[in-house]
Amino acid sequence: MMEAIRTPGLRRMIAAWTAALVALALVSAPALTRSARANGVEGEASAKPVEVRSEQKALTELTVEGIGSRSVNYDGAIGRFTVSVLRDSLIEAVADGNKTVQAIADEVAAKCTEGEPEDADHTTAPTCISPGGLQTVGIRIQEEFDWTEQGRVSQGFLYENRLTIGIRGTGFAGGLVDMVITAGGDNVRFQGLDFTVSRRAEFERLALLDAIDDARATAQAIADHMGFEIVRIARMMPGSGYDPYGDSERFAAAESALDDSGSVPTPVFGGAETVTSRITMVFEIRPAP
Repeated sequence: MMEAIRTPGLRRMIAAWTAALVALALVSAPALTRSARANGVEGEASAKPVEVRSEQKALTELTVEGIGSRSVNYDGAIGRFTVSVLRDSLIEAVADGNKTVQAIADEVAAKCTEGEPEDADHTTAPTCISPGGLQTVGIRIQEEFDWTEQGRVSQGFLYENRLTIGIRGTGFAGGLVDMVITAGGDNVRFQGLDFTVSRRAEFERLALLDAIDDARATAQAIADHMGFEIVRIARMMPGSGYDPYGDSERFAAAESALDDSGSVPTPVFGGAETVTSRITMVFEIRPAP
């Protein structure tokens, strides 16, 4: 029969070790908690972004209009005429009107060229150079009426053919008027003579560049006077136009005059016009440092 072996004081030793471990846990818990809290606070503080304040000066808009002008000489002319015939019958009106138009066309073909001839003599009177030739703008044929005591009375049939002819240069402008009126006779009405500029678009662009320089110089002068500096150009709104009375040299056109001695040449004087371009520019400015 076997007997159990017992170790005296074992239970007391286990109880003592257990009590020691519990005491150690109670003592270490507050220290660990404080360390964890400290580490948590430090981690949280390091995660916050650093705020940097920079004072930026407010921007102000300055709107300025610039104007640029270029003087350009006329280099062409357009004559406007109307062949007008009133006859009792429609057939007569159309026939006589067409004869007049054909007479004008024959005269233009005989005296005008599409380009400058190779043997052109620049010491003589100007040559009629008409690249586009004679052109019909519109034709109208209608019966004309007049109101009398007897009521409405027919005056006949009116034939109208509106013509234009453009020429190069201005030297032959007066001769053009005389040529058409002489060929068409009493059936021609002179409607007017307009001078033209073939390179208008080029001069408008040059004037626009002048307008931009004018606007920038004005804006800079205003900014400097007020103690500001220009930051950038925010917007630009270009516009253009021309001033037909902006130059002292003007053109004059007169209708042919008749006297006892016969026809007098039509005096025409070419001149120049002022091409003007405008632009509105918006600048952003701020107080200078």
